[in-house]
Amino acid sequence: MKKSKKTLPTGKSMAIAVVLGVAAISAASLAAYNSTMNRLTPTQSDKDTESTWVFDADSVSGSDVPANNSADDVPKNDEVKEAEAEVSAPAEEVNKPVVIEARNIMPVNGEISHPFSNGELVKSETLGVWKTHDGCDILCELGTDVLSMSSGVIKEIAEDPLWGVTVIVEQENGLEVHYCGLAKELSVKTGQNVQEGAVIGKISDTCQAEILQPSHLHLGVKQGGKWIDPMSVITTE
Repeated sequence: MKKSKKTLPTGKSMAIAVVLGVAAISAASLAAYNSTMNRLTPTQSDKDTESTWVFDADSVSGSDVPANNSADDVPKNDEVKEAEAEVSAPAEEVNKPVVIEARNIMPVNGEISHPFSNGELVKSETLGVWKTHDGCDILCELGTDVLSMSSGVIKEIAEDPLWGVTVIVEQENGLEVHYCGLAKELSVKTGQNVQEGAVIGKISDTCQAEILQPSHLHLGVKQGGKWIDPMSVITTE
């Protein structure tokens, strides 16, 4: 029996095979190019009319284009998260409510005998000790009506052993006003709303810490829990 012989490709067959291989590679390259071009969007330059191409990241999933975190100008993942947190954080200063300061009238008419000491020690005429004077003393006769300096609510009524009958008014503007040395018979009660100029009570001699001084109203004002000069918030017209 004769053995069959395998025929080797001729020169013409070899050329055809090479052409087909090149065509297949070209088709694959063209498909990859078209896929990439579909992800680009043209934009117009301000300097000329030529179009530039910008890669459309929305059309690419995270697995298609890995982030190059090694580049200096590319934000790292942690930096991006911090930036997003800062943007989403509420702007406290912008959203902070604005307090409109109302005017304050004199609660009684009279001369200031002892002003606010602003943290400095002064000698008490009655107690004989050096201490801060956290209010101001306004001279007036016994029985004088004491007026509310501004609108607010009666926060507290107390009978202090040193400062006597004291009415504390929390004003709408955030100030806390202490009217000290009043008579026990008051014109207001705790929780009551008062308007500017409303009568709170009358001057008396219940302020034992300053009993040796002429009759007066001891007026104290707090702002943010700290004593301030009462005269600094009184509007003079």
